[in-house]
Amino acid sequence: MNNSNFIIKGFKTWATYDGGGYQFTLHLDGKKFAFVHNDGNGGDVQVDCFDINEPKVDCISTWDDKSVFKATPNYALLHNYVRSLPKWKGFDEEKEYTMTMGIWIDEIVNQFEMDKKLAKAKKKGTTFKLLTDGNGVFRTLNVLDIDKAKQYLDSKFPNQYQLI
Repeated sequence: MNNSNFIIKGFKTWATYDGGGYQFTLHLDGKKFAFVHNDGNGGDVQVDCFDINEPKVDCISTWDDKSVFKATPNYALLHNYVRSLPKWKGFDEEKEYTMTMGIWIDEIVNQFEMDKKLAKAKKKGTTFKLLTDGNGVFRTLNVLDIDKAKQYLDSKFPNQYQLI
């Protein structure tokens, strides 16, 4: 299993005093898997799996690797997948932390929104990034003809760009 097995459908956002909220249905391998909701008021992301009537199974806590809690089989599957992802470094860059459900959900939401922006930009022109641009950065040249776009980019940024 990897992130590409999960698809976001029915994505909706709204503004809040704390930034914004969202909700969507998470699909796994083409099947409805869970309803995800972030009310945008600073609390945790809610993940409600659709197998609510299935017998609960044991899950190991992310925080101490010892505590056990009960969850639906789908939630346990997702929880264990998220726990298996690479650890991430804190702001101090010294300590590594186990991936959490909230951070993973935020990552797939950010990727979903970036993919949506990129698809919209590609309808308007040729998308590219300079090799010095950071992650998640792209630019749009308002030309749909790839050859013309390459000609322009080669003149302005020789060997310094990548088409997206």
